[in-house]
Amino acid sequence: MNRSPTVLRPVRAKASVFCYALTGRRDKHYSIPRALPSYGRKIFNLKSELFINMDRFINKNLPKISLYQPFHFHIVDNLMFINSLSFIFQSYLCPKIQPMALFNHKISLIEIIREIPDSALSRIARDSHVDYYCKLLSGKLIFYLLLYGMLRVDRLSQRGLSDAFSSPMFKLIFDTKGKKSVSRSSISDRLASIEIDFFAQAYDCIYTRFSSLYTSNEIERFHLQRIDSTLVSEASNKLSQGMTCGNAHEKKKMLKYTIGFDGTFASCFEMFNEESYASESLAMPKIILGHFRKVKDHACVYLFDRGLSSAGKLGLLNAEYGLHFVGRLNENRKLEIISKSPVREQDFTYGELLQDSQARIFGMEEKITRTGKTSRVLVLQPEIYRVVRFKPKNGEEDILLITNILDASADEIASMYKRRWDIEVFFRFLKQELNFSHFLSLNENGIQVVLYMTMITAMLVMIYKRENEIGYKTAVRRMGIELENLVMAILVVKSGGDLRKVDLPDP
Repeated sequence: MNRSPTVLRPVRAKASVFCYALTGRRDKHYSIPRALPSYGRKIFNLKSELFINMDRFINKNLPKISLYQPFHFHIVDNLMFINSLSFIFQSYLCPKIQPMALFNHKISLIEIIREIPDSALSRIARDSHVDYYCKLLSGKLIFYLLLYGMLRVDRLSQRGLSDAFSSPMFKLIFDTKGKKSVSRSSISDRLASIEIDFFAQAYDCIYTRFSSLYTSNEIERFHLQRIDSTLVSEASNKLSQGMTCGNAHEKKKMLKYTIGFDGTFASCFEMFNEESYASESLAMPKIILGHFRKVKDHACVYLFDRGLSSAGKLGLLNAEYGLHFVGRLNENRKLEIISKSPVREQDFTYGELLQDSQARIFGMEEKITRTGKTSRVLVLQPEIYRVVRFKPKNGEEDILLITNILDASADEIASMYKRRWDIEVFFRFLKQELNFSHFLSLNENGIQVVLYMTMITAMLVMIYKRENEIGYKTAVRRMGIELENLVMAILVVKSGGDLRKVDLPDP
């Protein structure tokens, strides 16, 4: 027999009351979703309609939810209403109720890792055929093994990766199945032969996703790209090919990594092992032009130091329409001044502004003499650049900047170049915290794989560091601690325990 609904007066309920009713806790670290139906909504006959039309009820009310709004319930069915409302909260609206983060950070490592598109990695693995004739060490498994090793293993090596593969922590986090262990030689062989294109596409996919979320213009209308190179040497001289870069005894072979850094992530990078690329005037333009031509219609300004000083290469960059750069020249570089701008009328915050002019530069060119010999002579180049000279506040030698940006103030030009130092800090982070100063593999294919994975790992650390406003070393250390907490949470869940009793996040 259906009873006629009797409506009580509106009841106002605070979030803390329902938090206690639905979760049994009044902990301040728990939040309640805004899920109370708004006042004046149709009274449901809970016995006949609520459970039959649950999906329709949720779809209809969820977009219009509001906190602290009064609601009606049947006097007869009040208990059923509360139970039903509790079911709605727990089943649909409360999965995000979690304990406070371990370090009270804005973002956790798990949230960052979840942004890695696993489905996209599976698609890339399928398209690149990275798992062709591979039974155990698949492309995704190598991807996660290297990622885990770089975050957790000090002085990472192939034996360290072998031990990491066998660790319960790695198996629990990435849910690996099959063989319990893998030998060092198997890892070495796989790194030497694995398809590089899988890691290149994975990097592009992850960089595109993260840069859209976390990268912004540092200077109004400009996005800065710092370009620089670093050398890594191999002490045992087992590299098949490398450069000496002026090493007097030629005992150590080195590899050169030229990297573009956008202030948050490594936007472009390449490894060089040929002696000809020891000159920055060859390596840097290749990286800059490759990045510029890959991404059209962007407002990037490329920053570089005195390593790129060739007049011919500067002219090559200037010939690309829309490519802007700010570089540094030697203080005694020969110039031909075309026009000068008054310096006393300009506001300049980086020292004493000495010169703001438009000028042509001289560059070395090879010419054939009358005797048939080749000689190098200084020749005035046709391109017109802007040069800014100033004396820093710390009293060091004058700084001479060259740029093809004509509509920015001298103070803005100096401000852009000052940001170039960020890449030096980034290099130090890579070498000290991510073991970038030594080789995990001496095979060229393996070196390329490790390069891509180092830059992917660096992206995760940079996001964690920047969003939580902590240092590099602290970020890596706390990410390791969060991985340990994640393993404990997974163990608790798999053993049927209650995460709330041990104050662990939901894995």
